[in-house]
Amino acid sequence: MRRIIFLCSFSCVLLLSCKKENTNTSASSDPYIPEWIFKHWVWEGEGTTTSAKALADDYIANGIPVGAIIIDSPWETGYNNFDVDPSLYPGAKDMIDYFHSKNINVLLWITGVINNDVQPLYDSLKAKKYFMQGGKNGNPTVISWWKGDGSLFDYWNPNMVEYIHSGMDKVLDLGIDGWKCDGTDYYSIAAPYSPGAGKNISRLEYSNTYYQFFNDYSKQKRGKDAVVMARPIDNYGVEFLEGDAVAFAPKKMIFAGWVGDQDATFEGLRKALNNMYHSSQYGYLIFGSDIGGYRQDDTYPLKRSKELFIRWAQLGAFSGLMENGGGGEHRPWMFDNQTSTIYKKLVLLRNQMVPYLSLSAKNAYNEGKSLMQFINNSSYAYYLGSDIFIAPILNKDSNVHVNFPSGSKWIYLYDKSKIYDGGTGIDLTLPMEEFPVYIRQGSEWVDKLTI
Repeated sequence: MRRIIFLCSFSCVLLLSCKKENTNTSASSDPYIPEWIFKHWVWEGEGTTTSAKALADDYIANGIPVGAIIIDSPWETGYNNFDVDPSLYPGAKDMIDYFHSKNINVLLWITGVINNDVQPLYDSLKAKKYFMQGGKNGNPTVISWWKGDGSLFDYWNPNMVEYIHSGMDKVLDLGIDGWKCDGTDYYSIAAPYSPGAGKNISRLEYSNTYYQFFNDYSKQKRGKDAVVMARPIDNYGVEFLEGDAVAFAPKKMIFAGWVGDQDATFEGLRKALNNMYHSSQYGYLIFGSDIGGYRQDDTYPLKRSKELFIRWAQLGAFSGLMENGGGGEHRPWMFDNQTSTIYKKLVLLRNQMVPYLSLSAKNAYNEGKSLMQFINNSSYAYYLGSDIFIAPILNKDSNVHVNFPSGSKWIYLYDKSKIYDGGTGIDLTLPMEEFPVYIRQGSEWVDKLTI
């Protein structure tokens, strides 16, 4: 998804509204969090049945397990009519069955907009007042988004709900396991009036309803393992209200959040971490970022440097969500053998970590906090669960200063003979094969996690 620039006056008001309205609630019992969320996800933009299969097969051929694949845009015959384009994805159900045979879950990208060139569907829904409007009287608001011009779904109109459900059924019946719901909901700033509700809907309520709608109906149709991927806090790199960002999905139901659209630079890595920091502060549970950055950078032959890709992959392996895809080259073996070997070891370690991440996420949910707990937003050092501490590398020179949290000794994952006292600090320059990850001494995970 491309960057959206909003007027600061809107952004400031709505962020303050988010802080008041989108409050977290602790659960009285363990939530159900599908374990496949914690596995390694991959995706590509503008793909086909052939390229999607090849992407997964090539990872597996290089010894890199894949837990999920996202079929990104475009896959429909029109945005967003829920009709699979047979010229891009012939045999879509067979493709999904193929992934399932390899224990790979499948998500499809979607937004809550129907474009006005999808005819006669758009005009038919417009005549029935199924779209959000700028005010009580008038036609639906037409928004210009990164995939064209269209209008937002009105989730308060029961007839529109029936239409969306029928569209979702066409795709859910193919066997998909969830949706990547992209962020067109913020355009409701320009279209606050719901003909179905007969009143204005706040931007936050509209956003929460959009994601909850896709989540609830998908679980109803596909069972409790269905997942909606959505944005937590994400400011698209636009600084406002002293660097705070905006909240998208409701915290209580998003177990696969991603902050997206960063450049393929170390500054892009910092911006991803900044949104992750704010997502943690806000109380979102599980999130990650596009490994290597979403946007390609023409400075490098492969559109992103090897050093950046490796450091971002290491961050991804030790985030709530590990997912890799976007513009330009993201396949690790296309850089060189060293990159592919490092990446493979990270994914194998990630699979070892699934039980730890699952238990830690449930504990964090019941405590009303994030799986990733940041120390600050300068070094972006953080806890992953209670027993793992990470100090991410933020520069191409691989230099990092680590301040070890007090109260425990910390064992270096990459050399368990190295033990550091809490409350001390150390300056490091690490080779590409290593990353500043430390396990709390006395934790059962000291012996269970190896790389």
